[in-house]
Amino acid sequence: MDQDTAGKLRGMMRRCTIRSVRDDGEMQTCSVEVAAGVWRDEVEVIMPYGFAAHVPPDGALGIVLTIGGDEGDLIVLPIANPSNRMGGLQEGEVGLYNKHGDKLVLTAGGDLDIKTGASVTVTSPAGVSVEGDALSLKAGSGKLE
Repeated sequence: MDQDTAGKLRGMMRRCTIRSVRDDGEMQTCSVEVAAGVWRDEVEVIMPYGFAAHVPPDGALGIVLTIGGDEGDLIVLPIANPSNRMGGLQEGEVGLYNKHGDKLVLTAGGDLDIKTGASVTVTSPAGVSVEGDALSLKAGSGKLE
């Protein structure tokens, strides 16, 4: 590959720093720093189907792609935020988390672990069904309502 082609390919993909996330339209957008002091605004953030997150911009990182090599047509791939990343998963586990430490983990053994500092609400107009060999309920006040 010649230097010119390699340079063009490198220019199409860059690391970026995220700022000013907007999540009020059909697509989430943000401002990204693509090079020292070079910012692009209203860049679309691509999210996997079925997943949504309002990414905290403090320290968030992404990969920005120029579509067709056009600097005016940018997208950001799913964003990482190392300062808020949930770690410590075992092989085969999957987690969903927020920056406050609340999390949902599908364990490799088949359990679902949920940890939250607030309440858990289930809403279903068709009802709620729980099946299992055992059921254990605890309430902080000692009462079940």
